[in-house]
Amino acid sequence: MASFKFRGNGKVQITITHGTKFDGTPKRFYREVPYTTDRQLQIDAALFLADVVNGVASISCSSTIDTLFESFIKEHTVDVGLKGATSGRYEQLYNNQIAKYFSSRQINKITRSNVREWVKHISNHGHAKTGGPLKPKTVKNALSLLSSMFNYAIFDLEIIDKNPCEKIRIPKSDVPAKSDKDFYSEQELISLFLLLLEKRKDPRSITHATVIFLILFTGMRTGEVMGLRWEDVNFEENKLYIYEERIYVANVGILTDSPKTPHSIREISFPAFLGDMLKDLKAHQQHYQELLGEEYQNTGFVAVIDAGTPQHPRNTYKWFKRFLKANNLKDTTVHDLRHTHVAILSRLGIKIIDASKRLGHANTRITQETYEYLFNDIDDDISNELDTYYKKIMEPANL
Repeated sequence: MASFKFRGNGKVQITITHGTKFDGTPKRFYREVPYTTDRQLQIDAALFLADVVNGVASISCSSTIDTLFESFIKEHTVDVGLKGATSGRYEQLYNNQIAKYFSSRQINKITRSNVREWVKHISNHGHAKTGGPLKPKTVKNALSLLSSMFNYAIFDLEIIDKNPCEKIRIPKSDVPAKSDKDFYSEQELISLFLLLLEKRKDPRSITHATVIFLILFTGMRTGEVMGLRWEDVNFEENKLYIYEERIYVANVGILTDSPKTPHSIREISFPAFLGDMLKDLKAHQQHYQELLGEEYQNTGFVAVIDAGTPQHPRNTYKWFKRFLKANNLKDTTVHDLRHTHVAILSRLGIKIIDASKRLGHANTRITQETYEYLFNDIDDDISNELDTYYKKIMEPANL
């Protein structure tokens, strides 16, 4: 379907509606042509429609941000090899933060002032669910995505000359930064460990409780634990090989891919007590495999339901929230347990460079910016220290 909008400069904007976007809304393509006659305009519209259908329609400087984003994602997925998980994150970020403000705005009419106002708005009111302030990191990611889209329009499409996102400062957020007091104290950790150990005795909770222990004592991301397979667990050397993640992206679904950066593909050691927990979990799964016989689906993942298929990546998060509330424990998130792991490492005197490698950060700068206040310069073996730490704080419980 084609529609026309007559400009005051002797040109007509042709709009073609064809197909749907990732969120179910119609796809619209735009092209400006000189106006001569109505007949020629219909011919131009027919040629434009053919380009759209054949996937060769190009965008112009007067196209909208929606059109630019679709072209950006398509180009980077097909030609640059953008990972499915990253593409999903981009789409979610675009939907939640960029589209609401810029969706139908023309590329060539967005100014630095517009971008500055947008950054200020999402910093204070950008939270998708609450309408409250966003964390500076999320604002930074949204601005980075928008800037990448404009750079694509400049250097790849050559339809504009300037990037309005340059030299935009992110305002200070009202969202408080994490500090040492936000993490569980040793006494709170003892209570958490004891309750988790009790939950591990329940066949319905053994998987979730073990996942929580894995994150607490390895610093793995939740998606990395969900992507972990038994073949990646070396019980003889107490090592894990991390090269895959399973994550859930809203409006996209569950994605299985390599971790977010090449540095996230890594080998890390785990403390001995965690190896015992993993062996218990594997025995639990083998019991159900024998019980269900051919009905059991042996997918090889560490985190599975009783039938053998992988856990939904969000299941442990929901279980953990219910667990905390039921036991009147300090509210936190599964991802914050990764931060708690870093806090434990800092208490043990582990160097920040070693913690960075363990976390799978691309460089130590990321770790330093987030956790530098936690660390000092004492060097020790991480896994042995974690094992000693666990036994030390659990000693009062006579376990």
